[in-house]
Amino acid sequence: MLYTLITGATSGIGKELAYIYAKKGHNLILIARRDKLLQKLKSDLEANFDCLIEYYVCDLNDIEKVTEKINKLNNKYEINCLINNAGIGIFETINDLSIKAINDQININVISPIIITRLLIDNINKNNGAIINICSVLSYLPSTGASIYVATKHALHGFSNTIRLEYPNIHVLTIHPATVKTNFFKDENYLQRQKHVIDPTFVAKKTYLAYQKRKRKLNIPKSFCLINGLYYILPSLVDKINRKYFSNK
Repeated sequence: MLYTLITGATSGIGKELAYIYAKKGHNLILIARRDKLLQKLKSDLEANFDCLIEYYVCDLNDIEKVTEKINKLNNKYEINCLINNAGIGIFETINDLSIKAINDQININVISPIIITRLLIDNINKNNGAIINICSVLSYLPSTGASIYVATKHALHGFSNTIRLEYPNIHVLTIHPATVKTNFFKDENYLQRQKHVIDPTFVAKKTYLAYQKRKRKLNIPKSFCLINGLYYILPSLVDKINRKYFSNK
């Protein structure tokens, strides 16, 4: 019996991914911090879709517990798709960030996905499976007030590209959305000020389609791949645009 494992499954993109993967008949292992929300999600999915749902409570900021939990799952389940979705963004300038805020972002956004991938890689490879890492447009574009977040997503992107080289039988897909309607942002009015905010359901649908087509990278919206290219050709211009329109989280 094959399973898809999703981290950060109780809200935002992770929750929507759980619904679309369950709808498509995937058995799921859901990981998140909140037990009651996991219970409710499991009940909803099993009531509406013909699939098996397992869930485990785990704080991805606790690296020791992550290692312990994933080792147990690895010995119990056959996994053919890993979705490293859980993430945290603390948007402050570097001099305002606490050491805890720095460590939390690095642990959740980079260390845990790498450890989970490391522990499950043989399982996934044996099943000719897939690894999907939810990155960000900030994995290749900077943003003021987001130095650690940018660094972590850049690291996850680079890690993904290397895994793809090392394991040619595994489909490695990175997802790079722009601003998504989530509870990431310290300024509660930030989303209202943005002209284009992406719904997490849209991201989930596009992710599943890219997974089906075995794509290696997905920019949401597509136009951001042009901005990525422009950044390397005219970085100063993009910096000016970035400061004026995008760096106000």
